[in-house]
Amino acid sequence: MGQLLEVDRNRNVRFNDDDHLSAAISWLQRAQDATSDGGMSGRFRLADGWTSSYPETTGYIIPTWLKLASVQNDCAFVDRAERCVRFLLSSQLGSGAFPGGEVAENCTIPSPFNTAQIIHGLLAWHLHAGDQRALDAALRAADWLVSVQDEDGAFRKYSYKGVTASYTAHATCWLAELGVHTGRKRYLSTATRHLDWILKYFVAGNSWFEFCGFDEEEHYHRRATTHTIAYTIFGVLYMSQLLGRTDGIEAARSAALAALRCAESEGRVPGAMDSSWRSAAGYTCLTGNAQLASIWFRLFGIDDDLCYVSAANSALEEVMRAQIMHLKDSGLHGGIAGSAPIWGNYLHFALPNWAVKFFIDALLMKKQVIPCLKLRQGAA
Repeated sequence: MGQLLEVDRNRNVRFNDDDHLSAAISWLQRAQDATSDGGMSGRFRLADGWTSSYPETTGYIIPTWLKLASVQNDCAFVDRAERCVRFLLSSQLGSGAFPGGEVAENCTIPSPFNTAQIIHGLLAWHLHAGDQRALDAALRAADWLVSVQDEDGAFRKYSYKGVTASYTAHATCWLAELGVHTGRKRYLSTATRHLDWILKYFVAGNSWFEFCGFDEEEHYHRRATTHTIAYTIFGVLYMSQLLGRTDGIEAARSAALAALRCAESEGRVPGAMDSSWRSAAGYTCLTGNAQLASIWFRLFGIDDDLCYVSAANSALEEVMRAQIMHLKDSGLHGGIAGSAPIWGNYLHFALPNWAVKFFIDALLMKKQVIPCLKLRQGAA
């Protein structure tokens, strides 16, 4: 009922950014403590509680733990990152790949997308702790990823739902990151071929990346949730920065601006958008909001355009409005649902750990941006 009748509860209580950040961090800690293997519980379901550990998101939550350790000067977050690493090292398959989905569902079938997301976390841990085991695991995973790429640059083998998608840019950007760190040219070549494949299906006239949705139906109707739209934009942007590709940077920028204009015209960030950058959903995908906010903050750092900051703040305000702050249940308090309202099409009636992860990342970026704006105002 609160989703309908008390949608402004958090705003009326006047929670600030730190209140929301603290609650989100506590929820993420409980998501890890809910498992016995050190991994991160994939989500909290209203029907049956915490689910099993999710290798993919456990991997990319590692950099978030390490960032929190630095920002809050608390080594307990480093310990949590190490627990994640130990879990991942025990989950890696003989091929070097990592399995898709949660461990209760699958421990044997590999996933290129999930494997690459985990590479990002393993590299972050290696850079922090100098742990050679983590780097070796990342290299084995990267070698497998290279081996399953198709000749045209796409990734079709073991793809999610058997669908070839462009949001896998958020996978090969981490392969490029590892290539830059290690100097291994085959990783950079694989990322380059994938970027070329994605840009081949970029429609410059309306700044749309084809095949950026989850399934064939979304691809047919040329629409996608903001979660996968943001995956695609960020992956293309970061990969292009690493590879020195101005064409990719411009494509990502134009798509990010198109999403921004859609949000402005709708008065909110719709949970899904179509190729004309119009709303294709009556709900909000809160994960996508947080991801887009991070992209817009990142583009502000490149372009120094305040429109990005305004859009990012508005997107985060929608997430803070929906964050569960008044219920004390350990699986709910501080959590962020897949959709707002919670029965929306994206992960309905569940609170995924990646929504909280991306929200924390975006709030930490906001904390970096705001002092810069104050300095600018002072100078003026």
